Amino acid sequence: MDWAELNPDILCQIAKKVTDLSDFVRLRAVCKQWRSVVHPSHLPPQLPYLIQCSRNSSSSFGFHFCRLYSDKYHNLKVQIFSELEEWTSMFGSFTGFVLLLCEKPPISGLIINPLTGFQAPIPIQIEIESFLPLYIGPSCSHEPDLAENCIDLLGLVIESEPPNSTLVQKMILWRYTDNKWRKITEMRYSLDEHVMSYSSGRVFLTSHKTKYIKVVDVTNGNTVSFLPRLSDTFGSFVKACGDLIGVRVRLPDMPNGQNLPVSDYQYELYQLKDSGTDPYWAGVNDIGDWMLFHNKGRNWLCLKASDFEGCKGNCIYSKSSLVSNSVNCYSVASETITQLHLLHNFDRCTWFLPSLC
Repeated sequence: MDWAELNPDILCQIAKKVTDLSDFVRLRAVCKQWRSVVHPSHLPPQLPYLIQCSRNSSSSFGFHFCRLYSDKYHNLKVQIFSELEEWTSMFGSFTGFVLLLCEKPPISGLIINPLTGFQAPIPIQIEIESFLPLYIGPSCSHEPDLAENCIDLLGLVIESEPPNSTLVQKMILWRYTDNKWRKITEMRYSLDEHVMSYSSGRVFLTSHKTKYIKVVDVTNGNTVSFLPRLSDTFGSFVKACGDLIGVRVRLPDMPNGQNLPVSDYQYELYQLKDSGTDPYWAGVNDIGDWMLFHNKGRNWLCLKASDFEGCKGNCIYSKSSLVSNSVNCYSVASETITQLHLLHNFDRCTWFLPSLC
């Protein structure tokens, strides 16, 4: 049998069942015929990888990947096409992109998909005091006329404005299409407001002066709703099960210099109950088949455990350097933590959701 002549429909069905990214890439590399039939969009749902980056030279970076339930590491060398004088941080937002950021003014950086080689310098060319990305990935707008390859960058900016060098806080949304960036929205917010999190095109802000959470649509800057405060302390939000879930990380008071015990690193989950006139937050200990992934405070990902063999639902997966640099699985029902495995030399990693598009 000539495998190059395998029925295209059968080949596509096979490709959709190849759950390991490296096996999927090998399948597309068998021959030109298979590569033309199996499109990158056929890649089945993927678990996020932990990714870390190291600079090899002035023109290349090494990306190191680790799977959630495996101690196996993958390494990839990528040539870069922009001048980055200094790299200090890497950010990810559970998409196929990461951001390499030089935080010393003038701030510069590069958005890159290490699996496809796509690269785009970030659209910041001014002296600013601070820049923190909230989202990097496919467009968060639902406009039907947008190109499929649109990329959005949402960032928090603090800069000085003349004539008195007054510090101003802004949220700015840029969109990359047709090989260029354009600014979509620029939203100023007061210095007493705190950005809690980003989820599904919405930013959640709160203030010590108010008793509510302001929800802002980042594509137009409009306030779409006000929610009751989750608690007296800040939290984060994620869309799960069609509902809005509020999450707080509960940390014990530890003496200086002591490590945080695994058993004490826990989460509190709340579901927004909307009674029409008086919405409120109710504690929950069951999110069903869903898995939540925690990424550096503000960013969360929600996936169905049944889409992945061997994964458990009703759990939160996180990586924390506070806990012996380990990957942990927190059971929402029992409020206990299981350490999946230790990471070696992965102290500055972030979650990365693979994409070949």
